[in-house]
Amino acid sequence: MERDRDRNEQGLSLALLQFNPSSVVLLDTEGRVRSLNRNAERLLSTTEADAVGKSYTVVFGESLSQRVFKLMLRGAAEGEARAIEATLPSGRRAKLRATAGPLKDARGNVNGIVFVADEDTSSPKLEALADNQVRLRDALRRYLGDNVADMVDARPSFVDVGGQTQTVSVVHADVRGYTAIAEQLPPDRVVSLLMRYHGAAAKAIRGTGGTIDRFAGDAILALWNAPVPQEDHVRRALRGALAMRDAAREVGTDLGYGIGVHTGEAMVGNLGSEQYQNFTAIGDTVNVAARLQGQAKAGEVVCSAVVLQAAGEGVRTTPLGALELKGRKTPVEAHRVEGIDQ
Repeated sequence: MERDRDRNEQGLSLALLQFNPSSVVLLDTEGRVRSLNRNAERLLSTTEADAVGKSYTVVFGESLSQRVFKLMLRGAAEGEARAIEATLPSGRRAKLRATAGPLKDARGNVNGIVFVADEDTSSPKLEALADNQVRLRDALRRYLGDNVADMVDARPSFVDVGGQTQTVSVVHADVRGYTAIAEQLPPDRVVSLLMRYHGAAAKAIRGTGGTIDRFAGDAILALWNAPVPQEDHVRRALRGALAMRDAAREVGTDLGYGIGVHTGEAMVGNLGSEQYQNFTAIGDTVNVAARLQGQAKAGEVVCSAVVLQAAGEGVRTTPLGALELKGRKTPVEAHRVEGIDQ
């Protein structure tokens, strides 16, 4: 009877644990994690499934576990929280109001330890650190784009050097008339003009789920189906290309993009060296998109027959026949894209 009551009370305690606004971790008498709530998962950058059964020294990290050990030695009275400052497992420095004490069953016997903590964000130093982290995330998105930045933020291992062969859709765009304008205008005017066009193009690409691989002067390389899988990536790439074309027309008549679209396998990932790398795609698929771009006039989108076949119905095109592309032995069947049905 008492055993059933203990189990019921334990079940109720674990249920209430999840609704506690503080970060709460329950340990057994050996210091192994029995349970933790979602706030504790966020604080410790872990999950309950990964943490249960492990020593608190492993889950908390060296810095925080030392502070928690001192709290347990002091035997802080129930409800009495102490201010501690420690480095969390994520590497972030945090100031906490925390307590650690014995966990007792219905008969008053100690059957574990409970750790409760609330983060103190009132410190100007911590507020400045939080603001700095926000600025760093914003900068990461400006340099890498939302898709890659989100992957870096969610999976730190994503930044490791290396790549894999996968299918991607590639858009390569180049500004027509740029060289002539760059010759006539001062550099600051050229940059301002190019930023207007590239800004509109980038918005069009991201609006269709594309990842901007890089800006290379007046050229843009964008990918679909990487790093995030997209079942309809070929059709998205065509829509992105057409959206770029239309966005450039809205900016003005000074410049226009010639755009090439191709799909196929490429080596995709963080390529370069341990010291310098960037997320990119390499291979014949990328080269073909670039060569098709060379066949497009200002305001034109040229795609391969492979793209047209994979995109599905509703793509309006004008056949261009088999084009001889620089550097390739095999011609590529190409089409000028006029529009696409929704």
